[in-house]
Amino acid sequence: MTWKILTAAAFVAAMVEPAIAQTIPTGPLPGTVDSTAAARNDRAQVEGYNRIVNEGVKVSSPGDRRAAKRKNGPILATPADFVPGAAVRDKNGVQVATIKELDEDGAVVSADNRLAKLPINSFGKDSAGLMIGISADEFRAAIANSSVPAVQESKIVDATAADMTPGAVIRDSEGVPIGTVEKVLDTGVVVVTDGKKVKMALNSFAKDEKGLMIGVTASELKAAINK
Repeated sequence: MTWKILTAAAFVAAMVEPAIAQTIPTGPLPGTVDSTAAARNDRAQVEGYNRIVNEGVKVSSPGDRRAAKRKNGPILATPADFVPGAAVRDKNGVQVATIKELDEDGAVVSADNRLAKLPINSFGKDSAGLMIGISADEFRAAIANSSVPAVQESKIVDATAADMTPGAVIRDSEGVPIGTVEKVLDTGVVVVTDGKKVKMALNSFAKDEKGLMIGVTASELKAAINK
């Protein structure tokens, strides 16, 4: 999946809302951004965050961060904090997302069945975990144009004899139909493929939400049959 990273300067500036501003620095975002595209895509966020942009107090020295930590205040998150499944809270402590994974150029978060990639320096942390410096509504607005629908991953399990219904379609490892089940024997499963009847071991089959499948491609199966 090609990610459109949310690199709006206004979004990062919003991360330094006063609730977190004293301990979360802003900074240049990873990678480069086409200035024309960024201006076009981020105009709505910029307008919404104008009141926030200049309110933050940057924390740039290690001493300031150590002082904030001693006071149990939020500090800048580090790559080690981005554990898959970790909750992300807004400035009011409301969970708005969870971490899916960490890439070189940002953290992928899951929110409302959508995925978005945010700059790592958009996140802070405190004793309760990861957080961002804006409200839940502001967060949703910020990712509205950069998030993508979350795709549910298929759950693949071993097929059983009960799954071998005569006529059931069998797909190859690429999802291409390659044949159907004819019948189940004590010694295996008879499959009709490419006009031929072939007996295959029951443990050659798996299944997902779409039905039966095998772990080889159609061409690999054909080559094995013709040996």
